Amino acid sequence: MWVSSAPLRVSLAGGGTDLPSYASRFGGTVLGAAIDLRVTVVGRDRPAGALPGTGPRVCLDSCGYPDGTDQVANPFAREALRRHARDGDLDLVSFGDVPGGTGLGSSAAFCVALTAGLVGPGAPGAALAEAAGDIEMTGLGRPVGRQDHYLAALGGFRLLHFGRDGTVEVEEIHVDTGTRRRLDDELLLFFTGTVRDTGTVLADQHTRVSRGDADTERRLHEIKELTTSALTALRGGDVAELGQLLGRHWELKRGLGSRVTLPGIDRAYRTAMAAGATGGKLLGAGGGGFLLLHADARSRPHVRSAMAESGFIEQPFHFDTAGASLTLLPSATN
Repeated sequence: MWVSSAPLRVSLAGGGTDLPSYASRFGGTVLGAAIDLRVTVVGRDRPAGALPGTGPRVCLDSCGYPDGTDQVANPFAREALRRHARDGDLDLVSFGDVPGGTGLGSSAAFCVALTAGLVGPGAPGAALAEAAGDIEMTGLGRPVGRQDHYLAALGGFRLLHFGRDGTVEVEEIHVDTGTRRRLDDELLLFFTGTVRDTGTVLADQHTRVSRGDADTERRLHEIKELTTSALTALRGGDVAELGQLLGRHWELKRGLGSRVTLPGIDRAYRTAMAAGATGGKLLGAGGGGFLLLHADARSRPHVRSAMAESGFIEQPFHFDTAGASLTLLPSATN
């Protein structure tokens, strides 16, 4: 039996420039960090002859005994099992700290955690990230990038460079204790109540970039440039400046596709800014999920009240250095 887990993440700057449609032409850069919310996967090889014994027992979106790997309903699990040659009697269950489809990289964290369990101990973090990314991008054909997989596999604060040739360079960013504490205090996370499929939201951006839409390219160029300013603010402990950069990122991101935002989210964001928030943005592809806001000590109570009135639920979190983990446990047998 094994228990594996991987962290969710917050993208601070550069999100969207890791998509192959952009990175393969211009190169991409993302500044992001892992947080202490995680996705966990538990796997167990059932004893030989145990009933029903016809294939993996999978409790993910629902529980069932599919007749082999190809019948596993969850597409991420199905593709991972195909790639890692698991078609026998396997119990598999997963749970996460937040709902999927909410912009924190839960599908990537699931793929990383599941891959870690299937391949066993000793796999390097970068190898887990690449294998998990291949599940989504190559196996399932989703128009996503690899930032989530690398942050889930490696943890911590990372500056990720995505080359035109598909290579990924990873730079670990040291953040001092005082700045970490301020980030934990001043960055607030609110669930909008809406879930969505990342691939559906990103498909619009992918199409625009692929056909050379000038406005979309300009927005992504500037989003990539924000990583330089965000990194300077992070290293210098200027959390308020980072909040303003989040706001600028959101202004640019809103124009990347027709599904990036919703009227109710725009109203709530304006309310948060009027209550004293410095800036913020929807995480992940957009279209719902979690809204990240910066607010100093004086304005935080007002921002929290404004978000509650908008029906948004606060999700406590902290930044975390831990990446993917795997623990092997003895299986009980009779």
